[in-house]
Amino acid sequence: MASATKLQSNLIVPEAVRQILTENGRVMRVRKGHVLLAVGLPASDVYLVVEGLLCVSLVSAQGRETVLRAIGPGEIFGELAAIDGEPRSADVVASNNSCLMVIPGKTFHALIAKEPLLSLWLARYLAHQVRYLTNRIYELSTMAVGTRLQAELLRLAEMTDHTGGASISRVPTQSELAARIGTNRETVTREFSLLVRERLVVKEGRRIVIPSVSKLAERIKRYSQTA
Repeated sequence: MASATKLQSNLIVPEAVRQILTENGRVMRVRKGHVLLAVGLPASDVYLVVEGLLCVSLVSAQGRETVLRAIGPGEIFGELAAIDGEPRSADVVASNNSCLMVIPGKTFHALIAKEPLLSLWLARYLAHQVRYLTNRIYELSTMAVGTRLQAELLRLAEMTDHTGGASISRVPTQSELAARIGTNRETVTREFSLLVRERLVVKEGRRIVIPSVSKLAERIKRYSQTA
């Protein structure tokens, strides 16, 4: 398995590609809780996030939600339906009030054919998504809940500082973390408390600090090999 820190590949659309999309889109503002995409919806628009935060998830027939990922400023979503013409494969809901750039699916498809910069970046982006989902499947299949929580915290962490630490400023609720790693809120609360007691993570106001990224990554590697 790739280390958790390596999973933090940059998903941000580069400026040159963003310019291409912006020139061919329109601005859309949505409120928190607005459903942008729903599973099975026959639509193909592509969205570039300008401001805000959105959540990609699937809900089982029993009502259990699995969060696949969060989407923030500079990222896109909806590209799969624009490429293959199939219905939407996941739900996307605004976690905060958000501003989006909407590119019609047919327009996006045409841009792929005539803009090499966009098509090359898109190929790399989709390759990253395959690697990311492969690692998620591995974690859910082989890791204990505590180790999955540690891996998710590393994914959420921002760039390490000069001391080798990192922080999470956009902290999900414990219910959201539970949905991301396939467990319940009570288990997340218990496992998070253990990490705090061991000083592997520290709560500082509204953010979470990871004092040593390498130490947490090594713990994940050790426990994933013995799970």
